[in-house]
Amino acid sequence: MDEHSVHKPLLNGGVDAVHYKQTPLYVSALKWVLKILMWVIFVAWVALIFLYPSEFGSELTQKFTRATSGTMFGITGSMFLIFSGPIAIIAFLAIAHLIISGEENFERKKAPKHPRFRLWTFPVLVDGPFGVVSAAEFVGIVLFVVFIFWAVYTYTMRNISLLSEFRIPTKEQSIWMLELTGLRLGMIGLLCLAFLFLPVARGSVLLRLIDIPFEHATRYHVWLGHLTMVLFTLHGLFYMITWDIQGRLVQELLAWRNIGIANFPGVISLLAGLMMWATSFHPVRKHFFELFFYTHQLYVVFVVFLALHVGDFVFSIAAGGIFLFILDRFLRFCQSRRTVDVLSASCLPCGTVELVLSKPANLRYNALSFFFLQVRELSWLQWHPFSVSSSPLEGKYHSSVLIKVLGEWTENLRDYILSKSESDSQVGPPPPVPPPEGHPPPLHPPQGPVRNLMYENLILVAGGISEANPHVGPPLPVPPPQGAPPPGPPLQEEGPPPQGPHPPVPPPQGPPPPLPPPKGNLMYENLIVVAGGISETEPQVGPPPPVPPPQGSPPQRPPPSRHPLLPPTKITASVEGPYGHEVPYHLMYENLILVAGGIGISPFLAILSDILLRINEGKSCLPRNVLIVWAVKKSNELSLLSNFYKESICPFFSDKLNLETFIYVTRETEPPLEEGELHKTMSSSIYPVPSGCAMSVLVGTGNNVWSGLYVISSTVGFIILVALLNILYVNPFNIHSWWYKGLLFLACMVGGVLIFGGTVIGFWHLWERKSSARENYKDDSIEVDNAQNVGTMAHNDIRKKDTKSSTNILYGSRPDFKEIFGSTSKKWGHVDVGVIVCGPPSLQSSVAKEIRSHSLMRECHDPIFHFHSHSFDL
Repeated sequence: MDEHSVHKPLLNGGVDAVHYKQTPLYVSALKWVLKILMWVIFVAWVALIFLYPSEFGSELTQKFTRATSGTMFGITGSMFLIFSGPIAIIAFLAIAHLIISGEENFERKKAPKHPRFRLWTFPVLVDGPFGVVSAAEFVGIVLFVVFIFWAVYTYTMRNISLLSEFRIPTKEQSIWMLELTGLRLGMIGLLCLAFLFLPVARGSVLLRLIDIPFEHATRYHVWLGHLTMVLFTLHGLFYMITWDIQGRLVQELLAWRNIGIANFPGVISLLAGLMMWATSFHPVRKHFFELFFYTHQLYVVFVVFLALHVGDFVFSIAAGGIFLFILDRFLRFCQSRRTVDVLSASCLPCGTVELVLSKPANLRYNALSFFFLQVRELSWLQWHPFSVSSSPLEGKYHSSVLIKVLGEWTENLRDYILSKSESDSQVGPPPPVPPPEGHPPPLHPPQGPVRNLMYENLILVAGGISEANPHVGPPLPVPPPQGAPPPGPPLQEEGPPPQGPHPPVPPPQGPPPPLPPPKGNLMYENLIVVAGGISETEPQVGPPPPVPPPQGSPPQRPPPSRHPLLPPTKITASVEGPYGHEVPYHLMYENLILVAGGIGISPFLAILSDILLRINEGKSCLPRNVLIVWAVKKSNELSLLSNFYKESICPFFSDKLNLETFIYVTRETEPPLEEGELHKTMSSSIYPVPSGCAMSVLVGTGNNVWSGLYVISSTVGFIILVALLNILYVNPFNIHSWWYKGLLFLACMVGGVLIFGGTVIGFWHLWERKSSARENYKDDSIEVDNAQNVGTMAHNDIRKKDTKSSTNILYGSRPDFKEIFGSTSKKWGHVDVGVIVCGPPSLQSSVAKEIRSHSLMRECHDPIFHFHSHSFDL
């Protein structure tokens, strides 16, 4: 290997260096101006929320509302502009920033000369209820905790000051204190609700701006959800205690006032929130995911009755985040209406299903993206996230995902594929074509046991007297089947017979004598048979014969047929996404460590393909040292990596990439004897590729211009509807009911998205159809089965070492990350190292703990490890 080629970045000149045009100065200046504006607005918004519980913040808000409430929007418009307007303004500026930036994010970036720590990649907390928490996330948690304590303290002092102004008996003061405290806790919960829906807007322009992928944002939603529900529960509990002391509990719970707070809608909203909260804890999500999923659809009830409970102007405090969520939810609904072609479906013996999905050429994603998948034959409501296992450079018209069979939904998917493969294969192979007249019929395959025809090398060992009579050598001739005409004489070459001492042998007359039946070991080149004593039967070499099921047990499933599946049975799938990081950060490190556990290798297959394809095509690619650490339970999972052919992707990748792989098989102490049988595909279904059935590009992470127009038009439409409603209905008819105005306000939010945003989506869809019509489905979409190795997978022995990469398989051991990071530090030196982990929480904690320990005790010449988690855990 050329040392100079490996230790020199690809961007530093050379024949493979890629040169790009410099960004114009005015473009860079405009981007900086947009960033500064967004930061100023965001800091001002957060400061206002922090100050709002104090008297100064309350007076400031009242002055602003009095100055602006004279418009057609009234006090509701003023409150919306203060608390939700900044979110909309930042979203508009973010759209402009994304459109200007285009896709030049990582193409021109070079590795920094001096390694440095980063808040987002330095793990601070590695154990505990929050999981692995980076320094930036820890700062956010501290700020929220400080805000909660500050708000509770400030409101408590204001309550005491307010009650001291009136001469109220002590008992009445306690009751009033309870009620005022419940009111203040509800307001704090409403301020937290302003943030709650921001992380779950999957394709939100805000998440794309700060490059927080949805799988990370869900953690923030979980944290905020727990905090918000604690505050709302205490809010309701304090009021219930107060009403119970006063003896009017039932009356107040059922009260539905026109002017003021309507209690009964609040009770319904709180009950819906409690049901979602009770089923959102990790044990319930892990063992009863369907219960968690279905109860979480009560968010509609929660939001609607919250608007009825507090009215329009109070609801407008949290309306900004809810509106962005409605935008994202409607766009997801439009994208998921299209059924997507599943080009192939394969079931691996390691308990994994591979699906290859059809996609349009203009749907962009990166190797760290993921899709939400729905299979309608299994459920019309359930959506499950899966990381992509293919690089976007592998093909324009397809993308693949690997699905580990772990729960009920994945088990049903595997069983459905197997059952359909069996039913399709019953058609069987086409009938044999009769030979032409005058030709002998073809020989039939041997009739008898063929248990040991799969081995190339065999050893036969006998002790005593054995009648096994192994036959080593070429197979014996096979007699013709009963009723077939005798075979003709062998073909003679034209010309005189050969001269020599022996005359030519005349062809035999009459039918040949019967031959003994063929043995089951006729196709071995090297054979070992172990026999002891006297054996009257043929030695059992090869896989054991099938064992009959116990009496009374259900019949076992027969093995799937290997015949082509004609006609194929489709899987009706729908897809939402892709989602994930806006920037593929795996391409921004020269040195990478990929740590996977089990099916966690799936996104790393996409990363490796992406790196190798970029090297092969001469594109910008920083990684030059890649270390893979993969822990699996059993060796049958090795088929996931053994089917990855590096040389076919980039034949000379070793000139530019140093790739090492360490695989730890934790529950086996030695390799199995029959690895050839372990790495075969159990079932495979290949479907045709009709046009027009690929994924839809109607996604927030898709075209920046269209998604921006969708957000802007929906927001403008919402404002127009509110204005028209006030001018034509609310003000002329003197509508004053709080709950009714809250319902109308929420209806305007939904109407703005459906009417104005839906119009943009319609044009977006037409643009997509025209773009797809211009695309020709060429070889890439048709050869997807070759690209994805669909069908029976040929086993590639990953233990064989070559000059291009080093692979080591260790049985009966677990990865020692202290040793791994220590040896890596000595080998790579003072550089930035990106560590990407995809696996269970215990694996993430182990890696994060070692990175934190190494960072705290590192020396000046050691590398800096940057922790990235790519695990999706709902």
